[in-house]
Amino acid sequence: MTEPISAAISAEIEAARAAHGGTREDVAAAARAAGAPSTFTAAALRNLEIGRRAPSVDELLWLAAALSVPVRQLLGEHRELFGHDAYRPPECGAVEDATRSAVEDLHPLTGRQEALAQLAYALAAEVDGSGEKRQPAALAKALTDTLEQLWKLKPADTEQDDDLGAE
Repeated sequence: MTEPISAAISAEIEAARAAHGGTREDVAAAARAAGAPSTFTAAALRNLEIGRRAPSVDELLWLAAALSVPVRQLLGEHRELFGHDAYRPPECGAVEDATRSAVEDLHPLTGRQEALAQLAYALAAEVDGSGEKRQPAALAKALTDTLEQLWKLKPADTEQDDDLGAE
């Protein structure tokens, strides 16, 4: 990490806009449609892109929505400081969200692992769901058993990173 986070974010905003193909006015309008105030204009976007000022968290969210990219993409080389890249639909419940997050650590998945992951997601969604036919204890047990099988299939790490950079 050679440049300050704000400089990397400025460069990534500009690069994402260029890849998106929109003008500053187009992206500012899309950001306003995503919730940005009317004061978020092409000039405001230019100030962010050239590093005149750092974006707020809200602005990052609006820009990510306007550019159809994950927020972490706008963090440049610093994205690893801020969690997983994988997209999780916001409409899933807390158990499904936690299950998806945990399974992300196992990627890439083999065929059987993928099938178990899909089953785990469906069970987690059932646990999150509501309805009179639900049996939460049975669903939670089935989910736990499925995740246990999934973790048993995880290949053992052959090398441990020592975080010292030596290879």
